[in-house]
Amino acid sequence: MPLRRTLIAALIATSALSGTAAPVAAREGEPSLEQRFATPPKAARPRFRWWWPGGAVTDAELQREIALLDEAGFAGAEIQALGPNFANLSPEEKAHVNDYAEPPFFAHVRVAAAAARARGMDLDYTLGSAWPSGGGFAITPEKAFVELTMARTQVTGGEGTGPVRVAIPTRTKRLGALSMFDARVKDPKVADWPARMDAQAGIVAVVAMRGTAPDLKPAGPTAGFVLYPWEDVVKPGTLATADTLVLTDKLKPDGTLDWTPPPGTWQVFVFKRYASNVGVLGAAGQGPQLILDHMDPNAFAAHAARVGDPLGKNPVGIRSTFVDSLELMQDLPWGRTFLDEFRKRRGYDLTPYLPFTLQPGWMQAWGEHWSPPYFEAKDTTADRVRADYRRTVSDLMFDGFLKPFVAWNHAHGLKAKFQAHGGAIDIVRGYGIVDIPETEDLVHEGDPYFMRFARSGADLYGHPIVSAESLVWKDRPYDVTPDELRRRADLIFAGGVNSLILHGHDYRLSDPKWPGWHAFQPSPFGLGFSTMFTQSNPIWAGVPTLARYIARTQAVLQQGRPVVPVAYFYGQTGYYVGIEDAGAGKQRAEKAFLGGGYDFDRINPDSIESARVEGSMLVSKGGARYPVLVLPPLDGIRAETAERIAGFAKAGLPVIFTDKLPSRDEGLHDAAARDARVVKAMAAARAAGARVVPLDQLVPTLRARGIPANLQWTGGDPSELVYVQRRVGKRLVTFVHNLADAPRDAGMVLPVAAGVTRWNAMDASVTPVDGRAERGGTRIALTLAAGESALLVSDPATRPRTVPARSVIERHALPVDGWTLSVAGHSGREPYGASLGTMALGDWRAVPQLARFAGSGTYRRLIRIEANWLKPGQRVLLDLGAVHDMATVSVNGRPLQPVISAPFRVDITRAVRVGDNDLTIMVANTPQNAMIDPNAGGYKNLKPVAAGLTGPVTLEIER
Repeated sequence: MPLRRTLIAALIATSALSGTAAPVAAREGEPSLEQRFATPPKAARPRFRWWWPGGAVTDAELQREIALLDEAGFAGAEIQALGPNFANLSPEEKAHVNDYAEPPFFAHVRVAAAAARARGMDLDYTLGSAWPSGGGFAITPEKAFVELTMARTQVTGGEGTGPVRVAIPTRTKRLGALSMFDARVKDPKVADWPARMDAQAGIVAVVAMRGTAPDLKPAGPTAGFVLYPWEDVVKPGTLATADTLVLTDKLKPDGTLDWTPPPGTWQVFVFKRYASNVGVLGAAGQGPQLILDHMDPNAFAAHAARVGDPLGKNPVGIRSTFVDSLELMQDLPWGRTFLDEFRKRRGYDLTPYLPFTLQPGWMQAWGEHWSPPYFEAKDTTADRVRADYRRTVSDLMFDGFLKPFVAWNHAHGLKAKFQAHGGAIDIVRGYGIVDIPETEDLVHEGDPYFMRFARSGADLYGHPIVSAESLVWKDRPYDVTPDELRRRADLIFAGGVNSLILHGHDYRLSDPKWPGWHAFQPSPFGLGFSTMFTQSNPIWAGVPTLARYIARTQAVLQQGRPVVPVAYFYGQTGYYVGIEDAGAGKQRAEKAFLGGGYDFDRINPDSIESARVEGSMLVSKGGARYPVLVLPPLDGIRAETAERIAGFAKAGLPVIFTDKLPSRDEGLHDAAARDARVVKAMAAARAAGARVVPLDQLVPTLRARGIPANLQWTGGDPSELVYVQRRVGKRLVTFVHNLADAPRDAGMVLPVAAGVTRWNAMDASVTPVDGRAERGGTRIALTLAAGESALLVSDPATRPRTVPARSVIERHALPVDGWTLSVAGHSGREPYGASLGTMALGDWRAVPQLARFAGSGTYRRLIRIEANWLKPGQRVLLDLGAVHDMATVSVNGRPLQPVISAPFRVDITRAVRVGDNDLTIMVANTPQNAMIDPNAGGYKNLKPVAAGLTGPVTLEIER
């Protein structure tokens, strides 16, 4: 389609696309968007995850840290109390770690919350210590989560008579909750718990099916325990559903099966249920730490009574309770009444089909990945059974855990905050059912396509805030730089998030050894996680600047409504990269949408069921509006969903199927009739105008059908440019981020003819962008450096205009040598400060005194400013070159805002005078180099990183 037609269509549809728009002017008494940006309200600030060492806290220190977080620019914190492993605790602190969930602990929570409320802040409270949920005397063996495990024996029939000896599955050996190394399990009150755990075990089924065994990959090495007993599959075995025998009553106590196999090759499966002995990881508190059964609402009630009810109703200063990503480590997800519930919900007995349920990697916590299943059938039976099994797992998790969690919060005057990923559930619904959906950036070091699932749940179900556990790197506890933090924050924003929870702030223990306790410090078992946001970290000096940057960005991105043209169907249970394309993980459609200028939400069957069509737009129950529905390649889809989609097409909604139409129902019950319903619905959709197009034609088809785009790229390859867009009143806000490690041409045409300004969240400046009207839109030129972002605001009350480009007219490099340098901080773990005299710029690793230094170094020299540099319309900039890792420039004793991110350039125009000027540059580095210790487990594996000011430092005159 010609650009003109696309842009005109976008202009017409953009208001409807963004839902009900607020007026341009702020409501009386409310700050304008510009005011919110310049001085963000406290609610728009970022938050911290606040690591508490169980109950080993004091009221005075909690109050001090609340004041510290407020002064640093944060809206509050999320309390996460856990066992402080490998920490140096005083005897008194050790005595109180396991006060978690006891009356003194809740008294501390109330003190912290009251201190927060007094400052206009609030707290989130993690509903349990560490993760997954559970622990304490409340979660008995009868309420612990269970798993189904399987053992397989191949037998050849026709060669003799029974009985047949078969393998019996054993409980998978993992990190047990009833470990002999945990003193809490020696409490006399739990002396019978091991026996009660064993009593939960039982044979669920014995099934024999004629067929072949799978070809499995070789087992990998173990370290005394395994996460899962399954091996990945090279080629599935094939089972004959017509030759299936349920032999449960034939199994004898000695492990023999009173059965004579008929001729042929048979696979005999024994399925056994166990109460899993995986414990809550790193939990504080009294008693054993069993994980609760997430399919049992009574287990949740017992858990909430222990860790939540003592807060009371409408607790002062607490906004929400929080549940982290589920990460349930089960051989196969199961419940104590699973077979009965399956029969009620799916309409048939799962027992004879149990061998088809196993697919290694599917929602295996800490290792989700794609593998072929162990077994297939000769028809579609196996696929249907797996879909039914997974749907039932999800349903029971909602009924047993998520719905009670939300209801408990609402009954107590609180919001529910939840990470829906990492569990075997409908994650879009999981994000949508709570008040504050939360994603995280640890997945693939910030995956903007994955993070859109949380934004999808918020949009579809009507929630304004999308939260993220943010700024987390594995194996990098001490070396993440402020520049990396800013870049990652931008990436998270471009993933649809508008509220960051920084991971994290560590409570200050009494340990005098610098830098103090970090919840994820290195250990003999691993290097830990970032980021150590504490005062003892030298880069803390840059945290207020980072917080202001995030707050300004959030102050804008929390306004209005998102502009998302494409509803992209997602019908899977759980999520990992590759679940939709047999492990390829290419995210081709998602990347094609964004690369083509179309943002997308993933829409699930639950949202399809409750949506409606208004004016050829799909409207969710949460008020999100989409001008098109796109489906990925699917073989099966629920008949009800197919019929709803056909109805949408008849009502005028553009519907596009990728590659093919679904040809059957996804489930097994009443398959013939339900398959016919799907086929009929697809025919009706096609007759109403639905299209089937190849994946590489999705974007051209959207354009040809006049679907309004967010923007159109005018530069080169846009594949590493990601963005979000919001309509705020009549204005259009576009946030675009360059993922690449090299500059990218991000020139674009925005879909409204309007003046465009660029809002700099680092210093609150707003500058006009050169633009010109082009066929109903506005074309702007934009180049983004590696990791750079732009916050653009299009205002139709103004017109596009020509803006003269500023350019550097002179450059004057400062000498590399001749700087005086003094340092203060730590060398190794010991305090160190010195005046090092005259030094050259360079990496501190090359200076013997500074090779293991972490702290601040102050460089000083005189610079001369010429009179003609200060002419009207000119600026004097100081380009610091390479900085490791942040800098604060002072001129003539006047400190300027710290520079925490590239480009490390400072406008010094107002601070300088003609003639000689005193210049100081204080540089701070991360703790990494000081933490390296060849004699300590974990710490010996840390690697030295660049430190100091390496320059070159240049004066630039810009006009």
